[in-house]
Amino acid sequence: MDKKSNRRKIGTYILFAAVTIFVVAVVLSLGDIGEVMNTIMTADFRYILAAVGALLVYLALYPLSLCILTRANGEKIGFFKTYSIAMTEHFFNGITPFATGGQPFQVYAFKRERVTIASSTSLLLMNFFVFMLVTNAFAACSLVYFRRFVTDGAMTAIAIIGFSMNFIVLAFTLLIALNKTARRLVSALVSRLAVWRLTRRLVAPRVDDINEYFDNVQSAFRALIKKKGAFFLSLLTKTLAMGAYYCVTFFILHALYVDVPASELFYIISGTSFAITMVVFLPTPGSSGGIEFAFRSVFASIVAAYAVGGSSIDTIATGGMLIWRVLTYYLAMLISLGFYVFIEIAYQRRAKRELLSPDGNGN
Repeated sequence: MDKKSNRRKIGTYILFAAVTIFVVAVVLSLGDIGEVMNTIMTADFRYILAAVGALLVYLALYPLSLCILTRANGEKIGFFKTYSIAMTEHFFNGITPFATGGQPFQVYAFKRERVTIASSTSLLLMNFFVFMLVTNAFAACSLVYFRRFVTDGAMTAIAIIGFSMNFIVLAFTLLIALNKTARRLVSALVSRLAVWRLTRRLVAPRVDDINEYFDNVQSAFRALIKKKGAFFLSLLTKTLAMGAYYCVTFFILHALYVDVPASELFYIISGTSFAITMVVFLPTPGSSGGIEFAFRSVFASIVAAYAVGGSSIDTIATGGMLIWRVLTYYLAMLISLGFYVFIEIAYQRRAKRELLSPDGNGN
């Protein structure tokens, strides 16, 4: 099992590296590499620091919603451990297709801290629901500027698909967690898969476990929803976190001497939200390939409205996109990786203490 797990990890890392190299090469081939690099190298360092500061505020606030929900659920796990587990999400989501790696690892990490799978899953589902509520609210607001961000028919189609999928996932999450009819439909689907030839061997032995899992999730989710104070506090912290995240673009624009007035901050925030939501359905790690082109296109529409002289619109847009991607994706993943390493070191030390202790529990 360990060998298979290690091979999967190595394969994931290779895929991540290959996609990254390919995307960077393609993006840079779209313009004059020398001009793009010159634009980046001559950026105003003060505003780059401000962008990094906004990113760090985002990273600091992002885990708080899970910490609040975990505490409200009465789990016996320390704040910093929960915070560290929440912080690993950026790394595992960033290296896996469809950004699906974060939650499975977090369930595993919670289990090692003696939190039941049903409880950890419901907590993560609730946290995901909070995230979806906040990001969809920003996305809905960004539609006000739809015609300013979308410049051709292809982008219109991509945007419609991306926004539709985002809103559908939010609705599906809510139904699965709270609606009894949806729960019965899931049960019926599981029963059908248990007798279907292609899936019978995989599903049939696990029917009871799957049904019990969804029953536990709904029960725990309803219990959490009743704790309105914790729910709304988690919404507030996630809103502040995402607001800081979307503000990174504003500082990058100023770093590239695009004089966007502070009164247009919401427009810039909406542009960032729009670009991200538009390609949320892409299966590549971190939406690589799509997010670069989407953000570059939205960036270009903003630059065209406010840039005066200097580099071309395409050069500024490409340079801004690369700075934004390095900060919000690679730097965020690196910091998240640090928390993952810390968790693993702490767990290995605890396991060693428990092994050496007389009662096997570290005492």
